[in-house]
Amino acid sequence: MNNKRNVFNLTQFIIRTITLFVSFVSLFFLAAAVKANNHQIDELVQINSPQADFTQWQQLVVNPRNSQQFFTIKTTGQMFIVDGMKSTEQVLDMSVNQQKGKLPIKLTAIALHPNFAFREQPGYGTFYTAHLELLDKRSKTKRIQDNTELVLKFDTVITEWQFSTINHQTVDINTKREVLRIAVPDVTMTIQQMSFNPSRKSWNDGFGLLYIALNGSENRQEPLYSGVILRINPAKFGLRSFTVPSSNPFLKTLEIRDEIYSLGAQNIQKFFWSNKTTEKLLLLHKYSDKYLLSLVNVKDDWRKTLPKSVIYQDENSIKDTLLYRGRDLIHLRNKLLILTQTSETWLVQSLNLMPKASSIKLIENMPKEEWHFSYQQLLSKSDVVFGYDMNGEVLVLDKTTGKIFQLPHENTTTLKIPVKASIKLAETQEESKNYIYILLIIIMTVVGILFFIKRNKISAKAIVRTQFAQLELSESQHQIGLYHRHKSSPDTIIDIIDITTCQVKLNETPICVINKYAGHGFNDEKDQDLRGVFAKEKVDKMVDGKIRQVSLSFTDMHNKKYDICLYMRKGSDRVTKKKYSVVVNDVVDWCWLIASKINPNETKKRKEKAIVLSNHPTNKTKQATEQMPLHEQAAMNRQHTPLQKEFQQVAEIKSVVETPEVVDVEASNEVVMDNEQQGTNQNTTIDTELVNALEKLVDLKQQGFLTHEEFTKAKENLLSRLFDK
Repeated sequence: MNNKRNVFNLTQFIIRTITLFVSFVSLFFLAAAVKANNHQIDELVQINSPQADFTQWQQLVVNPRNSQQFFTIKTTGQMFIVDGMKSTEQVLDMSVNQQKGKLPIKLTAIALHPNFAFREQPGYGTFYTAHLELLDKRSKTKRIQDNTELVLKFDTVITEWQFSTINHQTVDINTKREVLRIAVPDVTMTIQQMSFNPSRKSWNDGFGLLYIALNGSENRQEPLYSGVILRINPAKFGLRSFTVPSSNPFLKTLEIRDEIYSLGAQNIQKFFWSNKTTEKLLLLHKYSDKYLLSLVNVKDDWRKTLPKSVIYQDENSIKDTLLYRGRDLIHLRNKLLILTQTSETWLVQSLNLMPKASSIKLIENMPKEEWHFSYQQLLSKSDVVFGYDMNGEVLVLDKTTGKIFQLPHENTTTLKIPVKASIKLAETQEESKNYIYILLIIIMTVVGILFFIKRNKISAKAIVRTQFAQLELSESQHQIGLYHRHKSSPDTIIDIIDITTCQVKLNETPICVINKYAGHGFNDEKDQDLRGVFAKEKVDKMVDGKIRQVSLSFTDMHNKKYDICLYMRKGSDRVTKKKYSVVVNDVVDWCWLIASKINPNETKKRKEKAIVLSNHPTNKTKQATEQMPLHEQAAMNRQHTPLQKEFQQVAEIKSVVETPEVVDVEASNEVVMDNEQQGTNQNTTIDTELVNALEKLVDLKQQGFLTHEEFTKAKENLLSRLFDK
């Protein structure tokens, strides 16, 4: 036993060593493949052909109805759906009904309602646009403005639209509703962004509130034109086109508009929520010729005081920033991505978000370089911004050329790719393909080894605990109760008529299948075949670690599976209570029963089972049996067994054994009583042993454990040993 255990331990050590070595090799090739494919930005779609140097495209918004669609807009007033990253269709043109001779409108931002994708909910299919146009004094929409000496020539207009309920790919022009107008002095003061808090649900406070970023400048001290974020509820309420939330911070300040949430930020580029559990905004803005990332608190007024919570500042231009919420780049999770442009390349950096940052910590919180992209990949004159898909993965929109890119997902280290190295890069990529093929082969090998180890180390008791351990037939014989281990009441009750498939499994391998189809019933031939499979398994030696499992698996009409582990043995330890032979008989009985219920046409009538006399009969039976001659007892047994030929031979053999004994008794009148009684008892013992041995042989053959040839040979050996005595 110790030698076997040492061999087993040595085998396990070799397997683990090989697994560890293969893991290191896999990591090496994986690192090489990642390094070879680093910093290759992928172009997903060309929205339109390259245009002039001026920017036309503004935003990239994922369609919550379809993860393969995006909305984008042009400054000239058009809105498009990029469908399946292949085609682009126009869904709205705001310039169609514009009067001739007027200054063209400038579409600057869009926002989808939080219930955009939810049918029968307020806001379904609803979105909002923001554009700049000449001031229209005839408009009846509420206009907000500051008391100022400035000449207000323009309106920034927020408009509500809805998609057609018939054709979800077009906007219903009749649903147009102006929500708000803001009078501004020049064309630089536009609405750069509108957003709803994505973490707010319909049952939360603040759901459906629209945040609006209006540009300002350093020289403007008027609250509305100093760079503000406004917060309103854009839903129509009675005669009012919008309402102001009661939680807005400046409701009691007369000189500041009620709609304002924060002011004094000057030139606002972008804002987003720094945390799902708070209302704090993270703001990217140009303040006093510096680009800042600042946290916005309630009632912040930065017209006369510097921002107090600064996450990061840079003297150079920051094109865009994004808080990464995807899953493909684990090392960037919940970090800020910063997009900047250097003299040679486009650069993407990552920055840890520090909610309690201050100007003292600016040096400590420095960004880390993640990607470099050359001007051959992103043009130097382009205006580039971030976007994201349905899963939160990073996209890049070239607003000038109308191209959408996807950042590489394999990146883990920083590597700058020179422009002159394109030929070498192509060769490296070709080599990386070979690495990938080798890596796939190694991974398949590792998976196979791990599966083998897991299969041999699997806990037998865990299987018995997780599966059902016992089943019971109801009195009506129409239902089956399933019990877990150590349970006295059924955990599940199923109707037999609902069972569509019954599988008998030996070591998790189906060896008999019963269902309603032809050829999948049950009969005596399948009975014997099934017992033969179990008998062959019984012969195999149970070495250390080997598992022997007998189970039933039911599948009902709802495709739900029920696994019952009736027998479990691992090595020399038996986990379940019942013996192997008892479980085999139980399994066969269940096969006959279930087959007769779910496939009666393919199930023949079962032959009557042999009745084996108990070793300990009751007093009445014992007394009656002892008074019978042996040949009468054999005749009684012949009436209850299908193997009449074998029992006939048993009776003949017993008669041969009995006859000499009777003659001996009649001829020996002068033998004393003690010797006579002793001889009779000895002969009776021999007869009983013979009958019991023969009956056991017949029972083993009937159950499928012995073939006819094996039975005949065993019978001959038994008789020869008996007569030798």
